[in-house]
Parts: sequence; C-alpha cells; structure tokens
Amino acid sequence: MTSSRSLVSLSAPEAALRVGPSSVVMLPIGAIEQHGPHLPLDTDALLADAAAQQLLDAPPPGVDLWGLPLLAYSASEEHLFSPGTLSLSEATFLAVIDDVGRSVVALGARRLVLLNGHGGNTALLRVAARKLRLAYGLLVFLMHPVLSADHGGPTGEDGEFGLGCHANAGETSLMLHLHPDRVQMEKAVSNVPFFLQGYDHVGLGGAVTFGWSAADFGPSGVIGDPTLATAERGKELWEAVIRQLGASLVEVARFDFPGSVLPVGAPR
Repeated sequence: MTSSRSLVSLSAPEAALRVGPSSVVMLPIGAIEQHGPHLPLDTDALLADAAAQQLLDAPPPGVDLWGLPLLAYSASEEHLFSPGTLSLSEATFLAVIDDVGRSVVALGARRLVLLNGHGGNTALLRVAARKLRLAYGLLVFLMHPVLSADHGGPTGEDGEFGLGCHANAGETSLMLHLHPDRVQMEKAVSNVPFFLQGYDHVGLGGAVTFGWSAADFGPSGVIGDPTLATAERGKELWEAVIRQLGASLVEVARFDFPGSVLPVGAPR
C-alpha cells in the first residue's frame, strides 16, 4: 500500500497524533484460492487491494480514512480441492481479526472497516464484527467491493440467471478492467449451476442455503459464465463499486449508537 493515507507509512508518534476517535481504519481482506482456469489465485486479494487503494487516494469528503496493509490470506476451505489454494482455519482467521481489532483500539481509533474481497469470509466476519464490538467497544463495519449472489449481492449478468458467484462474468469483467494481463480469456469456461433452478426455496442466497465446496459444482472451480465478461462491463461495475463504497464510508464515519453504554477498550 503506497498511499499517503497508509497507516504503516507513519511513525509511531505520527500515528498517535494523527489517528484518533474520529478516524476510520480500513483493513482490506483478500484470499488466495482457485478461480477457475482463467483467473489468478490472488483475484480476491487484487480486487480488495485495488478498492482500498482508490479509496485511500481520494477519501470521501470529511472521512479521516487510514488503510492497513492487505490481509491476503483468509478462510478458503471450500476451494482446497484445487492446487494453489491457501487457507487459514476459521479459528486462526477469527483470531487474526481479533488481534487487529484490539490493536486498532489501542491506537485510539473507534471505527474499523473490514473491506472483504472473498465471499467465503462473509459469515465469519459478521461474527468477528460482533465479537470485536462486545470485547472492545469497537465499531466494526463489513463492506465488500463485490458481494456475490450467494451472500445477498446482485444476481449476476444476463445468461447466469442469478446463479453466478465465483470466477463468473462479473468477477472476470472486473479483472479485465483492472488487470487484463492477468486474465486468460481463452481458457474461460461456462459452468452455470442450472440444476438449482429446480428448487423454489433451496439455493445460493435463497431462503434455504446449504454448505458447499466449489468442487460440488464441477472440476473447473467456476460457478457462473465468465465467457460473458468484457472489460467495458468491468469498468461500469468498478465505477459503481467505488461510488457505493465511498458513500458507505461517509455513513460509517458518522455512525454511532446514541444510547450505548458499552465501554470502549474494556474487555467484557
């Protein structure tokens, strides 16, 4: 992270002087995991870091934003069937987030944003946000550069029928826009899980969800249709992502619980 708003670029006395209760500290979180035959293992890390960099280079007006270095590794057990995937256990991942949150409290900040680039982290990070709140009084917010359909995000591009959620058209389009040299479109394969259309209640992001490995959807590791991706679509999606994240940070910076009596920095 090279931005002047990078927390680690400060000296300790500078950090103590410049970061305080009104600051927002942001931790980008990625993953190292298979993304089919056409995208690199660090796709989620690249997207989370790119979003963080752009927000830090031009913070929303009135937001005292500071960025932590990217946490590239996270919880990716659903992709461990594929060579190259590197995963922290759920316990290790939660412990790391707790340690980071405790350190942010010690710095004097009250707001921590978890900028999550990997859908498989979402449920764990919701738990982590609550635990950090209860343990330290920290205000913790979970934000996503890209929220996949299986976690309540947009239902995907036309042709995916709301069934694309990994290495799919949207994710591939973003990579074509941001890192076209890292995309091998000639190797992209469509793998839309049309069998899910046979269920009214059970589904990705439906009323009834289910545990899964990416291997359950086939050997490619793709869930969706990346052959539909274009750089032009990626540019549109990315501009919308940055607008939404910027507007969200403005609200994060002023959010508080008006009636809370929970102490800050006091373990419970």
